[in-house]
Amino acid sequence: GLASMARLTGDTGYLFFFSPSNVQAVVKVLKPCTFNNRYWVFAGGLTDVRTLITVTDIQRDVVRTYINPQGTAFQPIQDTSAFATCP
Repeated sequence: GLASMARLTGDTGYLFFFSPSNVQAVVKVLKPCTFNNRYWVFAGGLTDVRTLITVTDIQRDVVRTYINPQGTAFQPIQDTSAFATCP
């Protein structure tokens, strides 16, 4: 099923499938544009449930999708080239 999301900070949120007290993944999107002129996407999971995380750059309608298979420990996402849309 679909995960629900909850905001932790301005650039970080968490996902849960079953209840808000059962965190499945944490996702962060950063804008370090002066470093490499890209937006970054990081995620860490606390699950082996299949996950499909979709992050959308709404300025340019570019989508990045990250998948972790069912039964596999969540592999960290460290995409430092996710979106080339820095101002």
